[in-house]
Amino acid sequence: MPRDRERYGALHTQGFRLTRRGWGFLVVSGVTAFAAYVGARGILLFVAALLVVLPIGALLLVILRRPRISVTRHFSPELVPVGSSTRVRLTLRNTARLPSLPALWSDEVPWYPFATAWSDLPSIPRRGVLIAEYDLPAPVRGLVEVGPLSVRISDGFGLATNTVSLGASKSLVVTPDVVELPSASLVIPAGDGEATLVQRRASGDDDDTMTREYRRGDSMRRVHWRASARHGDLMVRQEEQRSFPEARLLIDTEESGYPDHDGLQSDAFEWVVRMLASSSVNLRRNGFHVSIEESGAAQLAAVANTRQRTWGDEELLLKLAELDLTPVAGERRPRSARESGPIIALVSAPSPAVIEWMLGKRQRGELAVAFIARGLTAADHIGFGGHSPSEAARRFAEDGWLIVPVRSDDDPAAAWEAIVVESGRARAAD
Repeated sequence: MPRDRERYGALHTQGFRLTRRGWGFLVVSGVTAFAAYVGARGILLFVAALLVVLPIGALLLVILRRPRISVTRHFSPELVPVGSSTRVRLTLRNTARLPSLPALWSDEVPWYPFATAWSDLPSIPRRGVLIAEYDLPAPVRGLVEVGPLSVRISDGFGLATNTVSLGASKSLVVTPDVVELPSASLVIPAGDGEATLVQRRASGDDDDTMTREYRRGDSMRRVHWRASARHGDLMVRQEEQRSFPEARLLIDTEESGYPDHDGLQSDAFEWVVRMLASSSVNLRRNGFHVSIEESGAAQLAAVANTRQRTWGDEELLLKLAELDLTPVAGERRPRSARESGPIIALVSAPSPAVIEWMLGKRQRGELAVAFIARGLTAADHIGFGGHSPSEAARRFAEDGWLIVPVRSDDDPAAAWEAIVVESGRARAAD
């Protein structure tokens, strides 16, 4: 993460310097000069002068032949899910009037060891172009910087080096990994009957149709010929008026709600974000209006109200790539009369205020599920600031919510499957 790189400092020290061999030449030169002075040997003085000139000349060479190379960086793909890799393509163009010297190159990356290994960079002809590529794994979610490129040149004797930074860094978006969730047979009670949480489509298309008799003025393009042949009269397609079910996702983004947060990241929060991305994308793809509300300072306002269905998966994932815990509470909107549908809460150890806000979102009879994520550290199980996952689970359960406890290394698909099992038991009990 960028903050890690700031903690460790720049990996490659920039600038020109003598190598150990170069410094060795200077030391030997000094000893030889001293011997020449003591022994009154003129030949040794000549040798001492030569040993001084060589490293100084090498130093001047690497300074004067500083590489002048423009760098263009391209990622493929541009959006990288956590755990995947992107191909980094570097286009190096020599803008100097002379061919560049053979050198070494290394690109700075946002994660440990914060730079690629040094690789050979052959001489680039005047105005020439060279392509270099490498694979960059993305272990952590976020908006990170890749680059700049470090190039190190040296003289032919290895007496001096000059390391320069070329080009600018480029932002890489690492999104949460979207998991395919089970889509079978979960039924939720709704105000107008029962709607499947994952809507089944008999034809695999939204254009479900029924037919009626042809009326004067109907377009011939709407004639359903197979139904017309069956009925003996012209029949036309009539679009069914469909209503999309709604689902509400509540996420705790307050820093105090994650005991395993170490100042940089929280494993439990990363699981929550991954589940938020997976459930949002899967529900939307299955015809749901999905709304997202957060307990902390607003970060998802642009994609929170999804009744308009104007944003796509990519826009949501871009926002989730930058979603972070906040130290302060946000504006928590109470339940409105227009809100309906199942509720899915994603928390770890929320404060009592956050719990009460989430409980207030549910109307009697609505399906409500709380995923309570725990980190893998001991501190997460002790509790923090009087909050604990166990207390949250007890409070949600008392209000009739389904509780799905998970660990930060659990598969979201398996946790989602638990909703099917638990809701089935609840219906059986009813």
